[in-house]
Amino acid sequence: MMTGPLPAHRSERSASGRGALAAPQSASSSAPSDSSDQQNQIAAQHQTFDFEAAERAEILREHEVLQSMLMAHLKNEDEITKKWIALI
Repeated sequence: MMTGPLPAHRSERSASGRGALAAPQSASSSAPSDSSDQQNQIAAQHQTFDFEAAERAEILREHEVLQSMLMAHLKNEDEITKKWIALI
């Protein structure tokens, strides 16, 4: 279980202006609504993290496919070049 304050959520940072940090939350108040607010914030952070992790994984998969296609293309061009050299 987390006991320290959580870092600002990505949408909270962007909502307060680009590059600006969100206002710090007071840790001294312990009202029941603060607990549910904190749980909602944690859930939102988990959802954002999951989305960004999935997006990054998809970008990496696309990169690997493009890289393998490039390598196949380069091998093909190398074979063609070798055949042209053999004809000379």
